[in-house]
Amino acid sequence: MQSPFEAKHPRLDTSLPSIRHLQDLIRNHKPVQIKISTGESLEGVLAWQDVHYLALREPMGESLLLINRESVVLVRCLR
Repeated sequence: MQSPFEAKHPRLDTSLPSIRHLQDLIRNHKPVQIKISTGESLEGVLAWQDVHYLALREPMGESLLLINRESVVLVRCLR
């Protein structure tokens, strides 16, 4: 029987084209627009991603805005 400490965590599937595209945007510091399910539109540069969140650094922002991946409707490169 597997203990809770040995439970496998979901992993980011880097074979998916969408994940690879987001990684490219992160690597190249490309500005993006992200629309979320509430209709709000956010702009900035993606700092990192994991299986649950995208981290967005807004223009002039020093802290990161964490966006739940399930709430993302659109990610658009601005350049």
